[in-house]
Parts: sequence; structure tokens; C-alpha cells
Amino acid sequence: MLVDNRQQSFEQLIATLDMRVQLTESLIESLGAERGVTRSNPFEHRRAARFRCNGECIARISDKSFQMPGQETESLAIVRDLSRKGVGIISHQQWYPEQTLEVQMPSASVKARVARVRKLGPCCFEVGLIIIGHEISEDS
Repeated sequence: MLVDNRQQSFEQLIATLDMRVQLTESLIESLGAERGVTRSNPFEHRRAARFRCNGECIARISDKSFQMPGQETESLAIVRDLSRKGVGIISHQQWYPEQTLEVQMPSASVKARVARVRKLGPCCFEVGLIIIGHEISEDS
């Protein structure tokens, strides 16, 4: 029941936001093809495997004192991948290192700090976040 309520609330919330990420062609292809567990390569310093999920999320700035002029407080984004320690999102707006975000997904919300940002194209930023707290629904 809790998952159903959370899912319904999430769906109602994302219906109020516009997806404004402008995906590149290569990113569209990789989003469709890549799902499931991905292993780290020997040149990465990762401790845990990442899970490619490619679903919608809401990215919300949690500390407004670090909000940049003209930056939205929340936006619809794409969860690219999750791991035990981090989450990767694709957003239409640029977030900045050290900003703290809440990333709300259908069955969990995480509080995370922006570690890196890479511009992929106009209105398309890849954001790497380090999880600093989480809330997971009981029935997920």
C-alpha cells in the first residue's frame, strides 16, 4: 500500500513538471540499450557496481543558500544509474559541485552532493552525485 501511494504521489508530481532535457542521438541510443548491472572498468575507482535504470526522477535543491541566480529549485530529470554510494542523473539544467540535491524516485529518495558535472549538449548535463542520506519505502 505504501509503495502504491508513493508511486501515485510521484506520478502526480512529475505530471506537473516538463521534461526539458535535450538528449543527444548517442545518448538516446545508449539509454535504450543499457539496463541492469554494469561493472567498473580497471581505470575507475569505484567500490560498487552500478545499476543502469534510465527512469524519471525529480531533482530538487535542498540547500537554497547554494542556489545560483536563475537556477530552478526542482526539475524533472533522468536517473542514469545508481550504486550503493552514488547516483547519476541527466538534467536540463546545470548543477554545481558541492550543491546538495534531493533526488526523488518512485520507490526511494536520496539526499546527495554534486561531485561532478559534464555538459553533453544544449540543455543536457550529466551529473554525478554522492549519496549522503536516503529514504526507501518499506515495500520496495
